Amino acid sequence: MGTQNADDQEVFEIVDFTTASEWECFIAAVVEAVHEWRLSGERQLSPLSKGQLATAKWSERTVEVKFAEFPFKMTHHCIISETVESPPDESEPSTEYETEEETEKWPQALDDIMNRENDFPARAHCLVRWYGLREFVTLSPSNANQPIICPSKSKLLLSSLTIAANNTNCQVPMFVYVLPPSEKMYLGVGLGSGVRTDYDMIHMRHPPRQCTHLSGLLDVFRSKLKCNETSPPVLVSVRFTYILSEWPHTLWTQQPPDFDATLTDVGFSDLGKLPFGALSDPVSELHLSATWPCVSEDVLVDSDVYSDLDPGSAPLWTARLVTNASPPCLLSEYLTEFLHVCRNNQSVTQILGPDFTPEVEDAAEFSSALDRLTEPSVPTLSKIVGRVRPGSKNVKHSSSQPGEMGPISVDILVPILNYLFPDAEGEEQSAPFPSTLSQVPEWTGEDAPAGEHPLKALLSNMKSSGVDGLVWRLAIVLCHVIHSLGGLPAAAHIWHEVVLELRFRWDNAILVPGIGSGSPDLASTLLHQKLQMLNCCIIRRRAREQSLSKSSNDEVDEEDEFYECEEEMEEEEKSNGTRSSWDKPEGRLKRCGKLRLIKTNEQLFVPFTQEPAPMTEDRLEEHADVLLRLGTDTVGSQLRARMMSASLLSDMESFKAANPGAVLEDFVRWYSPRDWIEEESDDPSHPPQGSLSARMQIPGNMWKEVWNSAKPVPARRQKRLFDDTREAEQVLHWLASMGPGGVCGHLQPTILHASLCRLAEERALFSLPAPNSLPQPCHSNTLATVLEMIAQRVVRLSRQPPDSNKYQEVVEQIAEVETCIARAQSVRHKLLGDSSESHTTSKPLEDLVLRLLNSPEVILDGGSRGSAAAVIRKLFQQARRLCVRH
Repeated sequence: MGTQNADDQEVFEIVDFTTASEWECFIAAVVEAVHEWRLSGERQLSPLSKGQLATAKWSERTVEVKFAEFPFKMTHHCIISETVESPPDESEPSTEYETEEETEKWPQALDDIMNRENDFPARAHCLVRWYGLREFVTLSPSNANQPIICPSKSKLLLSSLTIAANNTNCQVPMFVYVLPPSEKMYLGVGLGSGVRTDYDMIHMRHPPRQCTHLSGLLDVFRSKLKCNETSPPVLVSVRFTYILSEWPHTLWTQQPPDFDATLTDVGFSDLGKLPFGALSDPVSELHLSATWPCVSEDVLVDSDVYSDLDPGSAPLWTARLVTNASPPCLLSEYLTEFLHVCRNNQSVTQILGPDFTPEVEDAAEFSSALDRLTEPSVPTLSKIVGRVRPGSKNVKHSSSQPGEMGPISVDILVPILNYLFPDAEGEEQSAPFPSTLSQVPEWTGEDAPAGEHPLKALLSNMKSSGVDGLVWRLAIVLCHVIHSLGGLPAAAHIWHEVVLELRFRWDNAILVPGIGSGSPDLASTLLHQKLQMLNCCIIRRRAREQSLSKSSNDEVDEEDEFYECEEEMEEEEKSNGTRSSWDKPEGRLKRCGKLRLIKTNEQLFVPFTQEPAPMTEDRLEEHADVLLRLGTDTVGSQLRARMMSASLLSDMESFKAANPGAVLEDFVRWYSPRDWIEEESDDPSHPPQGSLSARMQIPGNMWKEVWNSAKPVPARRQKRLFDDTREAEQVLHWLASMGPGGVCGHLQPTILHASLCRLAEERALFSLPAPNSLPQPCHSNTLATVLEMIAQRVVRLSRQPPDSNKYQEVVEQIAEVETCIARAQSVRHKLLGDSSESHTTSKPLEDLVLRLLNSPEVILDGGSRGSAAAVIRKLFQQARRLCVRH
């Protein structure tokens, strides 16, 4: 038994040598990625067309693989049009008549290398430029700061890729990224059809003398292939590339906006306009290439003593641009900083301190304007500029005023506020508001019908505010202030002053300019609606105060002003003479046609009525929410009916006061004629005959109940349906309780509206193509069409709750459009200058500008003797002279 237990123990101590090592796990991970990307088997792809490697769209798929806890990034690069592979057809076996040469096929990579149509791709991966590959796999460290420097490690990785390619029958070349990224050093291998291709590279600080001319390179090439004297001549392609990176300093004149100059020297024209353009040159380099494509070695002579390779004699001249990926642009910077402020939830007091506390702290104080008896710690605009009413003269203010405690000095603050409220300057206004507010500015461009803005149809549906109105100016001014005067604190200071100015205007019954007339426009932003509501309150307050200031003894004279026909006045006096003093009509506006009262057969008069209470969209939502919460039971329905019949009761009381002896039928004939069914009568002297409609005769009809409870009270003596004092105080509290972040949040649609109009002013918009990073329209590929798509999205966002993340995506798209236009302006300025040349001369250069922006590389018509080549040569000469001077 002891011997048997010992044998069993030895069996359990057997070591499993089949456990995979870290190296084998790494190879397995590579094999798994190859299978996932479906890279196994032969690649049967069509031959590359001319320039396809430079113009085609490329796809990159990346997966992470580890070798002993060291992460690598394995990436598959290929042309998008070639992603669909054609695996070998195994259903048709090869016949015995096929020869060995017919069955053997070159790997696709070797066919691509031998293709002479893509010798010098303009914009491509460095491996594509060196080897002409359309598909390959790279293996690089995930952390660029930990490159593969040790030769043994690089050989181990290359061996691992070779084993994985052999195990999967993968014919796609695989490369290992070695040395620091700046060296661009790759070692690769390719397998397929019994052929192994090694992609080796070496770096030399200085090339050998033999490799500095074509003859020496041909000798090296022949020695590698072991060519003899009977070998055919070698075909060579030669390209010399000249890089212009130092532009003359006078060619780029874009400067950042000077806010002080805007307020003093320039005036208000630039203050109300968003800036545009790149701060630095968006074009970094211009490459000029002279090429001898695919010629025999016998045609060219290039040795250490003589050379035929004169760029001026090259048959092909090409040019291409190297642009900065993300140059700093003014408009996109303004919008980005504006959206950053939108995400801030601090109040004005939290940002600027207790000296800038809002005037009103509690909604209970809004019941009467008389509750506000103290002056704020920071003066209003009127106190700074010394005005009480529009047109008054300015007075000097002392230097010790508390307004100087803010982040914006008084010298800058006063012009800004005068721009927002130009009526403060009296009759001579520097920047008056337009007479009518439209959704698009006046259009004077050449690429659209006369007087019609290209975005008019889209922006007319946008929930924004009128162009160059108060809200429009406020949005643009806040953009300037945030970018140039101190960011968030400066924006808080401006908003605090605006709120104080609005409070001053309400206290003194001065209308707010630049927001249009009438009730709140529900098609505009909520901030615009609130300002319109404040104006409605001011108008009602003016009318109410004027009505109360008139003497009660002149009441009859006031009513006489509404009648022009003497016969009507006489008839009214006769009817009034037969009535008692308490039953005399009051509040008559005019006669209602030929209608007469049913009971007394007297003239029916239209009364003065209270206007319906205007509401902003948030108050309408609150009102609807209250009505819904009442429920559907009997009590709730009655309460809902009473709340909704307040205006009806007021009109009935006014009607009774103006028409003593009237009945419900008389009121219905005037108020709702469709609910009166009149019977024909031959004698007009008799009272009208007829009956109410069926819905008016339903038992418990609300109209009958309201009519029975209504008393003859004229409109001026009734309880106000619209309490202008309470509504104005609520608006001012809503404005004062917002911080700069909340204000900018409400102004997001307006500032994007202004940005779209600013972009539409650029003439290059209608000829430039859209970059691939932007949404591609189907019917057109110009930037103008892309701008229309962006405008459509902004219109949709303007009717949704504010979302800064969605607006940020729009700002990024606007930045792309601005960058494209800035590049076009830069290239056009470099090649055309001030466009003083004739149209015949500049037309080819205009086409060259568009082709340089549209294509990776452009062939210069006429070669070295063409007009385009002459202009580019002149740029190189100017840069060379500039370098010599320095």
